[in-house]
Amino acid sequence: APLRARAPVCACVTRRLLSDAPRAAASSGNFLYGITDDQIRELGESVRRAVSLENACATERRKVELHRAMEYWQQRPGDTGSSAVQIALLTVRINYLAEHLEKHRKDKHSKRSFKVLQGKRGRLLTYLERDDRETYRRVCKELKVGKYKEILRAEAQRAASEAEGGTK
Repeated sequence: APLRARAPVCACVTRRLLSDAPRAAASSGNFLYGITDDQIRELGESVRRAVSLENACATERRKVELHRAMEYWQQRPGDTGSSAVQIALLTVRINYLAEHLEKHRKDKHSKRSFKVLQGKRGRLLTYLERDDRETYRRVCKELKVGKYKEILRAEAQRAASEAEGGTK
């Protein structure tokens, strides 16, 4: 039977469609399973819709976001345990739980998990601040966690004082 024009609903159907598709190491980030834009052009419109992140379920989108965060913060290939990576992954999970708790205010179990993750991230930030100040500042600024407002304020003051010192 020919492929239908609408996108398949579940991931198992999508995987079957893509079983013959070549895998790519890097993707533009708009498609699941590491499919690149060039491969999508070859595979057609129905497959593009099937593997588009716009049509993916929340779990698939979260997996992709976790993977992107891990790739961005890795210090070397395969690094999943460094403090920066762990903080980034916890931040993604915390953001999803915060979004969930906005909709479901009385979900006490998720609220507890949210607080546990926040505590874990806070302890990792404390460790990172003590261990590697520069990475701590970068993580705080980019993820907007911890004392990032204080860091931004201090950098603005430092830049202003350097500008004043340079003009005199």
